[in-house]
Amino acid sequence: MLIAFTSLQGSPGVSAAVSALTWTWPRHAVMAECDPTGAQAMDVYDPDGSHGRPSVFEVLAQARSLPLHRAMSSQMVVLPDGTGRHHLLPGARSPREAESLDWRRLTDLFVELDTVDVLADCGRVRAGGAPYAVITGAALLVLVVANSRNSLRKLVSTLDVLREETGRTGDTMGLLVVDPDPRTHQRFSHREIAEQFAAEGLPMVGWLPWDPAGAAQFTNLHRPSRRFESSPLLTTARKVADEIARRAVCHVR
Repeated sequence: MLIAFTSLQGSPGVSAAVSALTWTWPRHAVMAECDPTGAQAMDVYDPDGSHGRPSVFEVLAQARSLPLHRAMSSQMVVLPDGTGRHHLLPGARSPREAESLDWRRLTDLFVELDTVDVLADCGRVRAGGAPYAVITGAALLVLVVANSRNSLRKLVSTLDVLREETGRTGDTMGLLVVDPDPRTHQRFSHREIAEQFAAEGLPMVGWLPWDPAGAAQFTNLHRPSRRFESSPLLTTARKVADEIARRAVCHVR
């Protein structure tokens, strides 16, 4: 099952959100870095480079002599969550490398994986080089938006265009709201946001809290404390992961 995550603009926290959801996913899962701007996760989990340089680019390079699924397995890194069920597939190392990837072939591979769910971090949907094959081939497309006036207004004004660009209809799209710093942004109630976008035909799949300490474990350097597993981010992410998985199953092709 393939689920794609993307944002419209800015940096609402797509990578941190996908990382937290993969970490708490109820099934075997792979976080696939498909952001065309380049990979970041290995700098978080392996800053010393002890795992070498695995990447989605190497998947296709090795697939010249190996079956595609075996090539993918050779490039995955086990996430240090203690379960052994969650993995990372590092992304391209640069925008130029991302442009050379056969995203359609990779999408077909992601979709064919029966026992593993792929959570694809696709960056910004309207950015140059966006992996539209992944975005359009996913069972569910999750739009990540910051809980701020500007971000929500922008999404309302461009939602119809996004549907046309991604070929999405009905509830094959979902909205994930990320709360920003309350000191610098006016935030809205989650119920109000859910009701507003339900009227627009975009169901809200959940929200993630403002938790800079928890998010830093996925975006800066992974050195978690004992309280990490009970952090606000992971506590909420577990509930959101269950909801997204439930909705995506209904649309598996």
